[in-house]
Amino acid sequence: MNKILTIFISMLFLTCNAMDIEHQKPHKPTLKEQKQFEKMLDERLQLTQEQKSIMKANRQKHIKEMEKTISKMENLHTKIKNVYLLGIPKYQADLRTAPYKAELALLKQNAQKQKYENRKNFENILTKEQKIEFEKIKKEHAKNRPPKPPID
Repeated sequence: MNKILTIFISMLFLTCNAMDIEHQKPHKPTLKEQKQFEKMLDERLQLTQEQKSIMKANRQKHIKEMEKTISKMENLHTKIKNVYLLGIPKYQADLRTAPYKAELALLKQNAQKQKYENRKNFENILTKEQKIEFEKIKKEHAKNRPPKPPID
Protein backbone atom coordinates (compact mmCIF):
# COMPACT_ATOMS: atom_id res chain seq x y z
CA MET A 1 0.00 0.00 0.00
CA ASN A 2 2.82 2.40 0.89
CA LYS A 3 4.59 1.67 -2.40
CA ILE A 4 1.47 2.43 -4.40
CA LEU A 5 0.92 5.67 -2.51
CA THR A 6 4.57 6.68 -2.98
CA ILE A 7 4.41 5.94 -6.71
CA PHE A 8 1.17 7.87 -7.07
CA ILE A 9 2.57 10.92 -5.26
CA SER A 10 5.77 10.74 -7.33
CA MET A 11 3.81 10.61 -10.58
CA LEU A 12 1.64 13.52 -9.45
CA PHE A 13 4.74 15.55 -8.57
CA LEU A 14 6.41 14.81 -11.91
CA THR A 15 3.25 15.69 -13.83
CA CYS A 16 2.91 19.02 -12.02
CA ASN A 17 6.57 19.87 -12.68
CA ALA A 18 6.20 18.96 -16.36
CA MET A 19 3.22 21.31 -16.64
CA ASP A 20 5.20 24.15 -15.03
CA ILE A 21 7.97 23.68 -17.60
CA GLU A 22 5.44 23.92 -20.43
CA HIS A 23 4.26 27.31 -19.17
CA GLN A 24 7.79 28.70 -19.28
CA LYS A 25 8.17 28.22 -23.03
CA PRO A 26 8.10 31.44 -25.05
CA HIS A 27 5.01 32.14 -27.12
CA LYS A 28 5.39 31.16 -30.75
CA PRO A 29 3.01 33.13 -32.96
CA THR A 30 0.35 31.13 -34.72
CA LEU A 31 -0.04 31.29 -38.47
CA LYS A 32 -3.08 33.53 -38.01
CA GLU A 33 -1.10 35.91 -35.76
CA GLN A 34 1.75 35.99 -38.29
CA LYS A 35 -0.67 36.84 -41.11
CA GLN A 36 -2.24 39.61 -39.01
CA PHE A 37 1.18 41.05 -38.22
CA GLU A 38 2.22 40.93 -41.89
CA LYS A 39 -1.02 42.64 -42.89
CA MET A 40 -0.47 45.36 -40.29
CA LEU A 41 3.11 45.88 -41.51
CA ASP A 42 1.95 46.05 -45.09
CA GLU A 43 -0.74 48.61 -44.26
CA ARG A 44 1.38 50.82 -42.05
CA LEU A 45 4.61 50.63 -44.04
CA GLN A 46 2.92 50.53 -47.45
CA LEU A 47 5.36 47.95 -48.78
CA THR A 48 5.94 47.66 -52.52
CA GLN A 49 5.66 44.34 -54.37
CA GLU A 50 9.44 44.21 -54.69
CA GLN A 51 9.88 44.72 -50.95
CA LYS A 52 7.29 42.02 -50.25
CA SER A 53 9.04 39.51 -52.52
CA ILE A 54 12.45 40.25 -50.96
CA MET A 55 10.91 39.97 -47.50
CA LYS A 56 9.32 36.61 -48.36
CA ALA A 57 12.58 35.19 -49.72
CA ASN A 58 14.53 36.41 -46.70
CA ARG A 59 11.95 34.97 -44.32
CA GLN A 60 12.10 31.53 -45.92
CA LYS A 61 15.89 31.54 -45.73
CA HIS A 62 15.78 32.69 -42.09
CA ILE A 63 13.25 30.03 -41.12
CA LYS A 64 15.41 27.26 -42.62
CA GLU A 65 18.50 28.50 -40.76
CA MET A 66 16.61 28.82 -37.47
CA GLU A 67 15.06 25.36 -37.83
CA LYS A 68 18.56 23.86 -38.16
CA THR A 69 19.79 25.75 -35.10
CA ILE A 70 16.73 24.87 -33.03
CA SER A 71 17.02 21.21 -34.02
CA LYS A 72 20.64 21.15 -32.82
CA MET A 73 19.61 22.84 -29.58
CA GLU A 74 16.83 20.31 -28.99
CA ASN A 75 19.28 17.43 -29.55
CA LEU A 76 21.68 18.92 -27.03
CA HIS A 77 18.88 19.40 -24.49
CA THR A 78 17.98 15.73 -24.92
CA LYS A 79 21.61 14.64 -24.44
CA ILE A 80 21.92 16.78 -21.31
CA LYS A 81 18.65 15.45 -19.90
CA ASN A 82 19.71 11.86 -20.57
CA VAL A 83 22.96 12.33 -18.64
CA TYR A 84 21.06 13.60 -15.59
CA LEU A 85 18.64 10.67 -15.84
CA LEU A 86 21.50 8.16 -15.51
CA GLY A 87 21.29 8.38 -11.74
CA ILE A 88 24.88 9.50 -11.25
CA PRO A 89 25.74 12.21 -8.71
CA LYS A 90 24.93 15.74 -9.81
CA TYR A 91 28.55 16.90 -9.86
CA GLN A 92 29.48 14.04 -12.22
CA ALA A 93 26.50 14.82 -14.45
CA ASP A 94 27.54 18.48 -14.44
CA LEU A 95 31.04 17.52 -15.56
CA ARG A 96 29.76 15.25 -18.32
CA THR A 97 27.32 17.83 -19.63
CA ALA A 98 29.69 20.82 -19.52
CA PRO A 99 30.73 20.48 -23.20
CA TYR A 100 27.08 20.14 -24.24
CA LYS A 101 26.15 23.23 -22.24
CA ALA A 102 28.98 25.22 -23.80
CA GLU A 103 27.85 24.19 -27.28
CA LEU A 104 24.27 25.05 -26.36
CA ALA A 105 25.35 28.54 -25.27
CA LEU A 106 27.09 29.02 -28.63
CA LEU A 107 23.98 27.89 -30.48
CA LYS A 108 21.83 30.33 -28.50
CA GLN A 109 24.21 33.14 -29.39
CA ASN A 110 24.07 32.04 -33.03
CA ALA A 111 20.27 32.06 -32.96
CA GLN A 112 20.26 35.60 -31.53
CA LYS A 113 22.74 36.67 -34.21
CA GLN A 114 20.54 35.14 -36.94
CA LYS A 115 17.51 36.93 -35.53
CA TYR A 116 19.39 40.24 -35.44
CA GLU A 117 20.66 39.80 -39.01
CA ASN A 118 17.15 38.98 -40.22
CA ARG A 119 15.85 42.17 -38.62
CA LYS A 120 18.67 44.20 -40.20
CA ASN A 121 17.99 42.66 -43.62
CA PHE A 122 14.35 43.66 -43.27
CA GLU A 123 15.23 47.20 -42.21
CA ASN A 124 17.68 47.52 -45.12
CA ILE A 125 14.88 47.12 -47.69
CA LEU A 126 12.83 49.94 -46.11
CA THR A 127 12.84 53.56 -47.19
CA LYS A 128 13.60 56.33 -44.67
CA GLU A 129 9.90 57.01 -44.09
CA GLN A 130 9.19 53.31 -43.63
CA LYS A 131 12.07 53.00 -41.15
CA ILE A 132 10.61 55.82 -39.05
CA GLU A 133 7.21 54.11 -39.02
CA PHE A 134 8.83 50.75 -38.25
CA GLU A 135 10.55 52.29 -35.21
CA LYS A 136 7.12 53.42 -33.99
CA ILE A 137 5.77 49.89 -34.49
CA LYS A 138 8.68 48.39 -32.52
CA LYS A 139 8.05 50.78 -29.63
CA GLU A 140 4.33 49.94 -29.61
CA HIS A 141 5.04 46.21 -29.54
CA ALA A 142 7.69 46.59 -26.84
CA LYS A 143 5.03 48.07 -24.54
CA ASN A 144 2.72 45.08 -25.11
CA ARG A 145 5.43 42.43 -24.71
CA PRO A 146 5.61 40.74 -21.30
CA PRO A 147 8.86 41.31 -19.42
CA LYS A 148 11.58 38.72 -19.86
CA PRO A 149 11.95 36.33 -16.93
CA PRO A 150 15.11 36.72 -14.87
CA ILE A 151 18.02 34.48 -15.82
CA ASP A 152 18.98 32.04 -13.08
